[in-house]
Amino acid sequence: MNKRDSAFDLADNVVTLKYEDIPSEVAEVTKTDILDTLGVAIAASTTTPACREMTELVKEMGGKEESTIIAYGGKVPSYMAAFVNAALAHSLNFDDLYDAYALHPGCILLPSALAVAERVGKVSGKEFITAYTLGLDVMGRLGRAVFPPALFRDWVVYGWLVAQLVGYFGATAVAGRLLGLNEGKMVSAFGLAYCQTAGNFEPLYGVGADKGVYPSYPAQAGVLSALMAQKGIAGPKNSLEGRAGLFKVYFQGEYDPVPLTVDLGKSFEGVNLGFYTFPCDGWTHVYITTTLQMVDEHDVQPQDVEAITVFVGPKTKTLCEPLQNRRNPRNMTEAQFSLPFTVATAITKGKPRINHFTSDGIKDPEILQLSNKVTWRADSECDRQYGTGLQKAKVEIKLRDGRVLHCEQKGFRYGNPKNPISKGELVEKFRDCTSYSASPLPKDRLEKVIELVDKLEEVDDVSQVIRLVS
Repeated sequence: MNKRDSAFDLADNVVTLKYEDIPSEVAEVTKTDILDTLGVAIAASTTTPACREMTELVKEMGGKEESTIIAYGGKVPSYMAAFVNAALAHSLNFDDLYDAYALHPGCILLPSALAVAERVGKVSGKEFITAYTLGLDVMGRLGRAVFPPALFRDWVVYGWLVAQLVGYFGATAVAGRLLGLNEGKMVSAFGLAYCQTAGNFEPLYGVGADKGVYPSYPAQAGVLSALMAQKGIAGPKNSLEGRAGLFKVYFQGEYDPVPLTVDLGKSFEGVNLGFYTFPCDGWTHVYITTTLQMVDEHDVQPQDVEAITVFVGPKTKTLCEPLQNRRNPRNMTEAQFSLPFTVATAITKGKPRINHFTSDGIKDPEILQLSNKVTWRADSECDRQYGTGLQKAKVEIKLRDGRVLHCEQKGFRYGNPKNPISKGELVEKFRDCTSYSASPLPKDRLEKVIELVDKLEEVDDVSQVIRLVS
C-alpha cells in the first residue's frame, strides 16, 4: 500500500488546529513577525521604484475592490493585493529569515493573510495568528525536509530558489485557513498551488533584476489556489510526494520526510525564525558585524584605510563577483548582495540603514571610495552552511600606517533565534521603517498599530491594522 502523501497531513493540521493549541511563545513570534514584515513593507513604498510601478500596473487593471495595498492605499482584487504587497515586503531585503533553510516566509505569508482577511471580513486576531502560525510551520517544515544536515544538498547549485518554491504552499495554507476550507479542499488548494510552483536563482545572480518581486508569485498563487479550491476546483492530491510531486521534480527525490509530520500540531517551526537588523542579504550580516567590531575596537576611520580583504567560500563568493558591479552597485539589489558595498558602508557609516541602499545611497562617494578598496580571498570555511544557519566570516583591514587588522567570527548572525534581536529593538526598527511611508503615519496612529499587533489576540477585526497604515 502506498504511503499517504504528506500534503494530507499538513492540510488536516491547517484546517483543524485551534488557537488554544499554539504555545504562547510561538504566538509571540508570530505577532513579532507580523509587525516586522508590515514595517518593512511600509518602508519599501518610497524606496523601491519597482513597487510603485507594480502598484500602478495593478490599479490600471482594476477589478473588484477587496483588499488594500499597503502604504499606497486603494483596494484591488485580493490575489492582486497579495501580489503587490509581497513585493513591498521583500524589496528591501530587511524581513525575517529561517537561517537554516534560507527562507523568507513573512513576505509571502503576511500579504496573503491580509488580502484574504479583508476579503472575508471580520477575521479575529486569534484566527489571524493561527493561520499565520500555520503558514510559518508549513514553510519551515518543507525547508527542513529539503535541507536536513544529514542529507545535505546545495539546491542553489541546481538553480532552485527554495524560498519561492515552498512559499506557494505556505501562502496557500494561510489563505485556505482564513477561507475556512475543509481538509479535502485544502489538499486541492495545495495541488493547485503546486501546478503554479516555480522559482529560480537567476534574479539573485543577474544584473539589474528587481529581485524583491519573487515573493509576489507565490503570494498571488496561494490566494488564487485557495479561492479556486473553495469553488470546488480540484487540484492534484499528491502534490508533495507523488510521482511528479514537489520533492521528486525539484529535489530529485532527496529529502527527509520526517520533518513534514513529526509532532505536527505540537511543535511549531516559527520558533526557528530570525529577524534582520541590516537591510541587506543575510549572508552579509556576519561580515558587517565583524567589520563593526574592528571599527569599534581600533577606532578605524575611513581615511586611514588602505585596503580591505574579505574571505569567502565558493557560495559566498557570489557576493563579490562580478567585482566591479559589487564595488559599484547600479541598483538596490546589487548593493544588498554586495560584500564590498556592505562592508564599506559599515566602516564609513556604521550600522547599515535603509537610506544607504536607496538610489541616492548607492551613489554615496564616501562609501564607493572605500568599496573600491575591497578585494576577496578564497577560504572554504567562510561559506554558507545550509541546514544549520552557521556561518564563518573573516575580514582583514590594512591601514595606511602599516597596521593590518584581522577579525573573524563563527556562529549565528545577530538576529538568528540563537543570537536574537530584542523585541524592543524590533519595535524601534518598525518605527524607523514607517518613517519612509508613502502615506505619512502620525505618531498616534503608529503607536496604535504597535499596540494592536502586540495584543492581536484581543482584536475583533484585523482589517483595522491595515487601514491604519494605508
